[in-house]
Amino acid sequence: MAIRYLLDGINSIDDWEEKKEQIKKNFYSIIGNPPMNRNTRKMKIIDKEILENYTRLKIEYLVCHDDKVFAYLLIPNTNMEKYPAVVVMHQFQDTNIGKKEPAGIEGNKNLFIGHELVLRGYVVLIPDYLTAGERVIDNQLFNSKYFYEKHPQWSIIGKNLEDSFSAIDILVSLDYVDENKIGVIGHSLGGHNSLLSFAFDERVKVGVSNCGFSVLSEEEMVMEWVDDTYNFMPAMKQYLSRGNKLPFDFHEIAGLICPRPWLNVSAYYDDAYGNQEFLSQVGNMLYRLYDLYDESSNFAYLMHGSNHTFPLHVRELSYSWLDNYLK
Repeated sequence: MAIRYLLDGINSIDDWEEKKEQIKKNFYSIIGNPPMNRNTRKMKIIDKEILENYTRLKIEYLVCHDDKVFAYLLIPNTNMEKYPAVVVMHQFQDTNIGKKEPAGIEGNKNLFIGHELVLRGYVVLIPDYLTAGERVIDNQLFNSKYFYEKHPQWSIIGKNLEDSFSAIDILVSLDYVDENKIGVIGHSLGGHNSLLSFAFDERVKVGVSNCGFSVLSEEEMVMEWVDDTYNFMPAMKQYLSRGNKLPFDFHEIAGLICPRPWLNVSAYYDDAYGNQEFLSQVGNMLYRLYDLYDESSNFAYLMHGSNHTFPLHVRELSYSWLDNYLK
């Protein structure tokens, strides 16, 4: 398969706005529509730690019928009436630490993203995603089996997206958060979730995706998206396994973000995806889309040779990107 040209037949902003609606329709035809309203509610503080520079709250809240989400909420120990805020989304992990890693409690120090952002003056929310952290059933880490037993017509990618919306619901409900200054950031699975939530939630003003972006038509390890253990979107398997024309691709989803400011960071080779050199071509397509809106400075795209990582120099760039638009 070849990468679909993003602006094929697009000559104006009106043309793109019309195409966006078809992209959204195609996306939901694969991931499925939520079988219930997310109904974010009943946030409760279950633990509180006052640290040197910030307060770390462990919270829980309900979504959908009675699905309980656990999260860390980090609040700077400063006296501001309204804070900018960021949702930090955790990665796939070999050990079941979930939200603890971005919170700086345990794990890879290069992924203590939430801890580093609260030190820069952000309110930070770090939720566990389903099948990770405190949302694992029967010790089945990153296993979607139980989800599909309950929701055979939906998808784990759709559930993760709804839970990202719920995280934004929580932030905008806090009277010390500026609802007009909300960003998202994540690495790996977190980078993928940050991209999707940014694309579909207009409340998000700026975002960063690190090692979370690929294109299905070109990806070497594409069948991992429909793996039996953690199946992102079962309805896509028929297209990927047979080489049929795809209903959507992820660079089209990334295009939904435009013209809001987005920084994407990807490796030329990423051991989670395989060869990613084709993403340079995709970056040019996305740049042309931002240029159509005369907002090319809102688009940044870094390709590097450091594999599936989030090194300090890339994090500093990412945090400066958030600062530029949220502070």
